[in-house]
Amino acid sequence: MGGKEYYPPRGLRDIVGRQALVYEYVFNEFRRISRLHGFQPVLPPTIEYYRLFEEKSGEEIKKTMYVFEDKAGRLLALRPEVTASITRIYLRKLRGEVKPIKLYYVSQCFRYEEPQFGRYREFWQGGLEVIGVKDVSGDLEAAFTASRFLDVLGLKHKYIVGNVAIHRSLMRSYGIPLDVQDHVLHLIDKSMIDEAISVLNEYNVEAGMAMKDLLSRSMDELESFIDEYKDVLVDVDRVIFENERLIGFINNLRELGYEAVYDPRLVRGLAYYTGLIYEYKTIGSKLRISIGGGGRYDGLSTVYGGPYEYFTGLALGLDRIILALENSISVLQGLDAAVILSADIPISYGLKIKYRLEEYGLSSMIIVVRKIGKGVRLASKKSARFALIIGKREYSNGMISVKDLSSGVQVEVPLESLPFYLYVKQKFNSLD
Repeated sequence: MGGKEYYPPRGLRDIVGRQALVYEYVFNEFRRISRLHGFQPVLPPTIEYYRLFEEKSGEEIKKTMYVFEDKAGRLLALRPEVTASITRIYLRKLRGEVKPIKLYYVSQCFRYEEPQFGRYREFWQGGLEVIGVKDVSGDLEAAFTASRFLDVLGLKHKYIVGNVAIHRSLMRSYGIPLDVQDHVLHLIDKSMIDEAISVLNEYNVEAGMAMKDLLSRSMDELESFIDEYKDVLVDVDRVIFENERLIGFINNLRELGYEAVYDPRLVRGLAYYTGLIYEYKTIGSKLRISIGGGGRYDGLSTVYGGPYEYFTGLALGLDRIILALENSISVLQGLDAAVILSADIPISYGLKIKYRLEEYGLSSMIIVVRKIGKGVRLASKKSARFALIIGKREYSNGMISVKDLSSGVQVEVPLESLPFYLYVKQKFNSLD
């Protein structure tokens, strides 16, 4: 084996060392914050039937899915996103649960896209889903939980907010077919506004003019827009409701101290969105691309043969968040301690120490050496915080020589006191 076989396929990565520690930290913080806000974990499968995504994933995602047949000839796909899987899981296993149902996940997704900065063919998403809440409280709870996670990481961010229900209602009122609506929204999502208007003009020139009008309106002008088109809109009450949701979402986020702005051109590329939508953008970071987004997908359950249900959710691009942090995470101590045993000390003695450290949440590894100095150097290279030195003298006296590898300070500690001693010293960041 040689050559290209030593590299992962294009667009995929080996994540090791410090970078792997960053990823693990970010994953764990997302899980921790999600649980603190009342969300429960769900673990969807990596492979699903292709038809699960075919109906409502949107043009771009359908073109970039990894699709294959298994040995029985069934058409499968690596998941390109997770929301469709959540809807399927709800219908199969969670319909009897008391609502609201609040779920979170950390999952890999796969899309055959052109690799570039911040875009990989295998990428990680942290997602939140709320099932069974009609009003804006469900949207806000998911969004606020994600914002608290970003706050904990120290990542300043803002919201770009839209509501695709208004766009869809306008097109539906002019008789635009659903597949054409999807295509128009795809073009708007790609900032191809002239092309989107041109497609609408082919079906109805008035539809093209109305969409162009909508895309020029500010949030303060939406109410007057709805009033002007109230005789055209076939479901004006729904549009009024969605406009109130949009305003409530933005105003509540602002009240919480987050920047939130309306953009009529924000429609997002997933075809299952039915109403409120939003994206997260960084503030003060060199990363110019979205780090995540979400919105309403009410009724997606009916696409899979289930009853109508209210859904809202979001997904954060964890790879992009890590890029945006630009090495600012300072939690990356590889090991709390290296247990350095002289070669004539029983390894079981070191393992018992590891067990006791584990009870205090302290990570450790064992290094067996003939010369203690070599063990200390190796512990430093492994980024351990403390070297726990056990030679013949320490072993016979029931003591441990503890060296702080960042300051060089070394003290002797009784074996019985070691775990608590290290725990306290970690808190105060010194052996002095």
